[in-house]
Amino acid sequence: MKKIFKAFFTVTSVSVVTRGISFIFKIFISRELGAEVMGVYQICFSVFAMFAALAAGGIPVTLSRITAETQALGDLKAQRSAVTTAMMISLMISMAVCTLFYSFPSILDLLFSDARCRKLFLIILPTMIATSVYAVIRSWFWGRQNYFVFSLSEAADEIIKVAVCALMIFLLADLVALEYSLAYAILISDFIAAGLLIFLFFKSGGRAGAPTMCAPILRSAAPLTVTRLCGSLMAVFVSLALPAVLTGAYGLTSAEATAEYGRASGMVMPLLLAPSSVVGSLSVVMIPEIASRNAGGDKNLSSAIRRSADFTCAVACAAFIVFASCGDQIGNLLYADEKVGSQLSFAAFIVLPLSLNSMAATSLNSLGRESRTFFSSAAGYLFLAAGILLLPRFMGIYGYYTAFFCYHCASLFCNVMQLKRVFPQGVGHGKYSALIAVSCAVALFVGAISSWTRGLGDLLSCLICLPVAALLYFVALRLTGYMPKPSLLIGYIRK
Repeated sequence: MKKIFKAFFTVTSVSVVTRGISFIFKIFISRELGAEVMGVYQICFSVFAMFAALAAGGIPVTLSRITAETQALGDLKAQRSAVTTAMMISLMISMAVCTLFYSFPSILDLLFSDARCRKLFLIILPTMIATSVYAVIRSWFWGRQNYFVFSLSEAADEIIKVAVCALMIFLLADLVALEYSLAYAILISDFIAAGLLIFLFFKSGGRAGAPTMCAPILRSAAPLTVTRLCGSLMAVFVSLALPAVLTGAYGLTSAEATAEYGRASGMVMPLLLAPSSVVGSLSVVMIPEIASRNAGGDKNLSSAIRRSADFTCAVACAAFIVFASCGDQIGNLLYADEKVGSQLSFAAFIVLPLSLNSMAATSLNSLGRESRTFFSSAAGYLFLAAGILLLPRFMGIYGYYTAFFCYHCASLFCNVMQLKRVFPQGVGHGKYSALIAVSCAVALFVGAISSWTRGLGDLLSCLICLPVAALLYFVALRLTGYMPKPSLLIGYIRK
């Protein structure tokens, strides 16, 4: 347990810094580009992610698990073969996609109606090659539990991206149009980050091997790749269907609908994903840890998964309270946009199923049950598609958030059912519902204080409400049994 805690602390520390840099950068970019251009970027990125999922998809998770298993068994030859095979598969797919679109760019007319989207797509398309190299080598470090390099590589990529984008905006504004500066920054930073990882790979003893593991890698990665491809297809569907529904059935203009989508996907959703800095760190540590313990025949895995779920629920509830009670002030302070704030307050409920679903899926993937997470995601996508087509007709952009809530709830239910099949004795207890219920009560109480103090200004209102929320949440943790006594906590960490 001490090893896991140290790894979690390393990943979380670097991840928080990285997410902080990324968060500040996104606020700056959102203010510079505006909601409409952010909407154009989100449409372009959703299509790009669909093709990137073909190249990388489930390979990083699969390779990290295989690397952890071979490391535990001392099979260095198989490990080298796995990383070489993964690199070969990913690069071949990336090069094929790049060749297709650069040879026949008119295909993009079928995907995008906006010329800006077509140009953005062609600018960032080569990053598929860099991303393939980056994802494979980074997952090798992940599987070997070298969390320092694994985390630092992401931070380096983000810092380089910010630096290049700032260079484009402030020094090369006459050469590069403002709306394309972010695309060029992503292109350049990804290739630099990939080059750094190649150097660290060989510096750390990494070597190529015979690519003889195509079958096991494809068999394991295929369900995850299909899952992520479906997710990318759904993102494309949402980016096209949502503005169409908002204009056709809700009465918005095309520019207003694009701006609403830009706020939702480019401003509100990144805030809702903020808890992933912590929860995601735990997922990173869990996959190689559970995979290596499973390969070694450890039968007591349910306790590790239960503790991870406990932690995830506690973090998600804390984020829910903050966003639900102070979302209006946070959105206005960060983006100077009252619509973002009201949407953030409404969408806060997504954090709970989103975080728990991520942890449940990670647990199944760690155990090699990738096909089961695929079916869970597929069930959720049915709810998402139906929600996007129906709910915005009556709720406007708020139907977008409700549809995603239904998606995560459906996927979470299916993943929990699959975990119960793997662990018939169960991996959880009755504390989750109690903590969620108490957190809702805390959010309502702090939300009332937030409404009363709103006239004092957004900043002062937050300074009053957030300490009250923290105190009440601490009491909630003690009441529901989540917060152990200090002596028990020290013993828990030392295990």
